[in-house]
Amino acid sequence: MRFVTLITAALVASATAASAMKATDLDIDGDGFASIGEVRQIFPGFSSNDFRDIDVNRDRRLSDSELNASGVSAIVGRYQDTMAIIHSLTDIDTSGDRFVSEEELGAVYNGVTANEFDLIDLNNDDRVSAQELYQPLAQAMLNRYEMGGRDLITIMQVDTDDDAFATLEELQSFYPGLTKSEFEIIDINGDNRLGSTEYYTTEAQEVFDKN
Repeated sequence: MRFVTLITAALVASATAASAMKATDLDIDGDGFASIGEVRQIFPGFSSNDFRDIDVNRDRRLSDSELNASGVSAIVGRYQDTMAIIHSLTDIDTSGDRFVSEEELGAVYNGVTANEFDLIDLNNDDRVSAQELYQPLAQAMLNRYEMGGRDLITIMQVDTDDDAFATLEELQSFYPGLTKSEFEIIDINGDNRLGSTEYYTTEAQEVFDKN
């Protein structure tokens, strides 16, 4: 799988999640380590073999030192096709509680709105977990700030028939220049519709921006 390259040299200069990942970024249960189940909540499809390759001491959990060992960023990078993470949870979470508040998010992404925070906060508990921060919608939205803009048309806006998918016809209502060949490129599973994971990929957003 291809690792998503970032849009500009300035973004490349900012550390990606693969190079700055810490166990606390993936730790859901608060034990300070990342189990394979926790890793898969952030990176669906993460293979058992890759997990074992990173888990050097074979204790079935990943520590900071294991995640930052030589070669690990390349492994993690293979699972980042749907996102181009600039700031990890640890970068944003200044309080150290393993969650991101609206104030903490705004301090890193100046101008983020309360409505945008609410869209990222999927369980409406007024804080953003690693799982919520790394979901495709959040990353697509926040990466807009990195690139100097913040307007993002969500899949909910495009999906006029409310079936949770975006067809070529629905997309062309918002992106008139979108061609069938471009649609086929971003329709990763080839089912003639985009799910949210496909819709919020960096590649798809780049295509939409051109149209």
